[in-house]
Amino acid sequence: MSVIYTPVRAAVSPSASLDEARQRPLSINTQQASVDGRSSGSRDSSSSGLEGHINKPIEAADEGLRKEIGLFSASSIIIGQVVGSGIFSTPASVALLCGTPYMALILWLISGVVSLGGALGSAELGTMFPQNGGMIRYLAHAYRRPRALVATIMAYSVTFFCRPAAIAANVAIFAQYFFYAAGRRDFIESRDYLLRAIGAIAMTVLMLLNMVSVRWSLRLLNAFAVIKMLTLLIVSFTGFLLMVGAIERTPGTNWSRGFSGTRLDAQSFASAMTRLFWSWEGWSNVGYVVGEVKNVKRNLPLSLGLAMSTLAVLYIFANVAYFSVIPLEDIDNGTLLAAQFMDKIFGKVMGQVILPVCIGLSILGVVMSELFGGGRLMYTAGKTGFVPYGAMLGEIHPRFGTPIYAMAIIWALSLVFLFAPPPGEAFDLLVELVQEGMWYFYALTAFGVIILRRRLPCYPLRRFRSSLILAFLFGALSFALGLLQFYPPADIPGKEARAVPYYLAPLLGVIFMALCAIPWYLRMWRYANRTGAQLLRWINDEEQEVMQMTEDEIWRLGN
Repeated sequence: MSVIYTPVRAAVSPSASLDEARQRPLSINTQQASVDGRSSGSRDSSSSGLEGHINKPIEAADEGLRKEIGLFSASSIIIGQVVGSGIFSTPASVALLCGTPYMALILWLISGVVSLGGALGSAELGTMFPQNGGMIRYLAHAYRRPRALVATIMAYSVTFFCRPAAIAANVAIFAQYFFYAAGRRDFIESRDYLLRAIGAIAMTVLMLLNMVSVRWSLRLLNAFAVIKMLTLLIVSFTGFLLMVGAIERTPGTNWSRGFSGTRLDAQSFASAMTRLFWSWEGWSNVGYVVGEVKNVKRNLPLSLGLAMSTLAVLYIFANVAYFSVIPLEDIDNGTLLAAQFMDKIFGKVMGQVILPVCIGLSILGVVMSELFGGGRLMYTAGKTGFVPYGAMLGEIHPRFGTPIYAMAIIWALSLVFLFAPPPGEAFDLLVELVQEGMWYFYALTAFGVIILRRRLPCYPLRRFRSSLILAFLFGALSFALGLLQFYPPADIPGKEARAVPYYLAPLLGVIFMALCAIPWYLRMWRYANRTGAQLLRWINDEEQEVMQMTEDEIWRLGN
């Protein structure tokens, strides 16, 4: 038998206080789950859909979502989001900011270890709250007062802005690499809206696949992950051969200079670390779909640990490969560093045709991962009551088993962000705006690991413990990087300065997050007080139900 919580309006009479109304229990419907794991009570029973659909705290199956994500697919979701075009271009700017490849390698290693700490902290929270939603759900449990303000701001800013804007930013540039490979670089500069139209078509095809089949979506995600890893392995293995002397290095310059010429002032450090951490960003995506992960207590920590550790090794070897072949003085900031490397080692066909196609597919894989997780984000925002019309957003298609309405909204918002900004600086500003707000949410999530370790020390579903030291370091660095966006960036040799003021993007990002407090007030205070709706009762119910679970129930939940 499965238990499904359904929100009810607390009747508020003139003689009854609002506090008494809030204390009335939620109704509990007991229903037999169907054979395929979907419950007949997955649709919100409220006629208006405004109360927010409160799902049963534990079983993803009760939500109509099937557990189809295994270890490999979970790792593919992580790799699909982390590996885009960054590792093929970022090492150039990082090395130029640091002054020497040796210092760049140290910063890559530090940022990788700290990012792994953040990822493992997310794994701990994911095993504690094994439902879709990721940081939305984690922040709701860690910062319950005042009325889940932090989680609500995150729900609105990420689902309605950051995620669709990130999808638009990535899908707008993936076609550039195919035109580059075809030798039509003039299209990249003069056909901006053509590139966006191609991106819109690709995004629509991927979204339709996400809507109709979880299984085939995961297969495509796995295929994109294989392409990314093969491309990265070619570069990294070449770096390993160069390191052991199997391939002759370019004589002089880079490695022979040691740390001579290193410059790491505050501006250079801030600019370098910003680029480095965004090269690691993306591991949080698997948290948004954790309710569909099989054997979550094993596969979630293992996928995060394996994916991030493997990428750390490959990233280091890729840097060794680049700077064993290309002297710092010869780096062309107008060209991908990986393309320069491939030209010198394998010839122009590899560097100017095959590699750009692989990078284009890698970016398409990022879009696929963002669409897959973005639909679950919007779905969770509705199911948990943070946004209105939870019945619609939480609707699971009875045949496809996907949140089709939530995914359709993400698709529509992405189209708006794709075509609304004019070409040039305005679109670049959109990309920077996407990045700004996430630093603070990452920091608060990392600190949330520490808060919940203290508040719920014996929580039965905490089946994995991360390093609190690394969680604190990741939280502190993430918060610092958010603030450092207001610090003047360092100049990179060979790269033109932006016409838009450096502080505009972070300032607009902070203003946007502050504005998200308006819907929080209207829903969590004004609407809840006027109707007596129990919008946040689910947070306490999830924790209390887990504390009362038997060992057998805990074991079944994790398998």
